[in-house]
Parts: sequence; structure tokens; C-alpha cells
Amino acid sequence: MIARIIFLLIPMIVLSDFYIERYFLRNHPRYTPVKRLFWWLPGALMLLFCLALACCGKFVPDDIRWIKAFLILLGIVVVPKTVFAIISLFGRLCRCSRRNGRRWNLFGLALGIICGLTMVYGVLIGPRKLRVTRIDLAFKDLPEAFDGLRIVLFSDAHVGTFNNGWEHLLQRDIDTILAQRPDMICFVGDLQNTQPAELLPNMALLSRLSKQGVPMYSVLGNHDYSQYFYGDSVAKKACEEGIKTLERRMGWRLLLNEHAVFYSKDKRDSIVIAGEENCGVGHFPDYSDLSKTLKGVDRKAFVVLLQHDPKSWESRILPKSHAQLTLCGHTHGGQINLFGLRPTMISYHDDYGLDEKDGRFLYVTCGIGGLAPIRIGVDPEIAVITLRTKK
Repeated sequence: MIARIIFLLIPMIVLSDFYIERYFLRNHPRYTPVKRLFWWLPGALMLLFCLALACCGKFVPDDIRWIKAFLILLGIVVVPKTVFAIISLFGRLCRCSRRNGRRWNLFGLALGIICGLTMVYGVLIGPRKLRVTRIDLAFKDLPEAFDGLRIVLFSDAHVGTFNNGWEHLLQRDIDTILAQRPDMICFVGDLQNTQPAELLPNMALLSRLSKQGVPMYSVLGNHDYSQYFYGDSVAKKACEEGIKTLERRMGWRLLLNEHAVFYSKDKRDSIVIAGEENCGVGHFPDYSDLSKTLKGVDRKAFVVLLQHDPKSWESRILPKSHAQLTLCGHTHGGQINLFGLRPTMISYHDDYGLDEKDGRFLYVTCGIGGLAPIRIGVDPEIAVITLRTKK
């Protein structure tokens, strides 16, 4: 993960230190060689940390605490100086007077400290929160036997991130899911970070979801394939099969371009729960097959479609199926929301929340976890969706 952004991190670390030294420290009479050494030492250590993570031989270290530590140090050591340097440089480029230039510097200093503290908050506090979102959706073609059906949706668990100290948060999330008294539970992908072994310490906990007499349906996300696992073709194949085996061992009904029939209590009515494999765009894996997923499904049937990536809703699901409700994840809601702006808004029309077109609905949940353990303004979420028959 760090290897993908190292060419951004290196300039942040080096250029900000160079700028501050050049314009604020170098000409100071008390700036001795020893002080210069101490000035450059934190940046040098951050560079070594970057290189160590980038060259660890894996997409992320097995112990995610290294990533947490890196993000915290980034917020303390690098982000404040980078923000200050950018704001201060902007003031210089605007040819401000000395007095106005000082104001730009003070503004940059204050904003840098705020950004750094916000980032530290996002790592230490943000992921510890949890929000339960409740949505009622009414459909004309929902059989009356399912009026009031409660679906509990969660996504993007990234269970490996909960290992080594945050297991109690995963325990809380599972307890919260079961406390909603669901009629069914749906998980829409990204159970692991890079490999199935991450699940082993929490198998018993995750298995609770299928042992309450409630159907537990799941699909795979982009992280549940071998894209982020470093190894030869044999190891990658074993990785892909391993996650499927573990989900089934936990009692989850994993849907791989297939569907299941969910019956009413009196067995007289039914709806279809369809699960499509990841529909990736660009560098994300694409194993989806919508026609195979819905093969044999009556056009009059009520369909709940599970798909990890929400981009497929407008491009494929709406024009090529009659699925009345589509449930997705993948985006994490950008994990950062500042003044209503999320980074995923740039590339996703539906990056979070509810959308509707001609009486058909899409809900994109921001998930409960993430490979990068940081949340600012986007709390981990469990969604409770209650279906209603429109009278």
C-alpha cells in the first residue's frame, strides 16, 4: 500500500523540511550543526519507515499496527510541516508584504496543526465509532408476506485490521448486528485485507452471524481475490479458494454469480437474493456475470441484488436486470468527509447512501472497517433496511 504512494510521501517529507530550513532556520544565528541534525532526523526516520513498509514484500504488513503507527507519525511529523510549507509558499508567491507574509505563516501553522491533529484523531478515535443507519423502503411489487422484512447490511470488514488489539471492536460490531433482530444478514464484500489467514483468530466470532437461525448471505469484494496477495499463481489460487472455504465453514451462504430463494414463514411467497461477484473497473478485478447470476429468475420475482462495487448499478444492473434493490459497499464512503466532501465523490456517482431510479433503489454502505485504519467524519456503519409493501 505504501509503495503505491511513496512518490507522494517522499516530496512531502523532504521538500517541507527543506523549505522550512531554507526560509526560517538557516539564517538564524543559533541554528547550529547539532540543531540541524535534530531538524532533519525525524524526516530521515520517516523516510526509512516509508521505505521499510514499501519494501516489506507484502501489500501491507501482517501486523497492521505498523500501518497505524505510520499514519499517526505522518500526522504528527509530516502533515503539519507540509501544510505550513504550502500555505507559506503561497504567501510568498503572492508577493505579500512582510506583515501579510507573517499572517500567511501563522495561518499555515494553525492549519497544519489542525490537519495533523485531525489525522491522529482519524486513526485513534474515528475507527472506534459505530453508527446504525435505519432505512425504510417501499415497493409496489414486494409480496405482502415480506412487509416489514428487516435486512441488516454490513460491508468491508477488512478483518485483518481488527487483529492485534482491536478485536473488541469487531466483537462490538457483531453484537450490534445481532441486536437489530434481523430477518436476514447481508455482507457485500472485502472480508479480508490480503489473505484468508487474517480471519483465523476471529472465526468463532464471525460464525455467530450464521448460528442465530437467520440466513447469512455474502459476496466477494476486490480484496477477497488475490490481487493484493504477493505470490506465484499457485499461491494466488490457494488464496482465492481459501477465503471461499472459510466463509462456507462459518456457515455463510456465499453467492458466486448465483442466487438463492428466501421464503416467507408460511412458505407461500418468496423473494430472490442474488449475489454477483465483484464487478471491477480499471485495476479492480471483474468476475461478474449478471446473466448467470439471474439465470432462471422470473421477471415478476422481487430481487435483492448483492454487489460489492456500486459503479455497476447504473452501467449494468439498471439496464440489464429488474433487481428492485441493490446493496453495495466498496467505497468506505471515502473514509474522510470534510464539510460534506468525500474523496470518493470524484470517481463514484453513488459513493455512499441511498439512490433511487424509477422505484428501484441502491444503498451503498460505508462499511465497518478498512485496510487503512482511518475515519474522519465517516463513522463505521451497520445499515438496517426495512422493506415495506407499498399500499
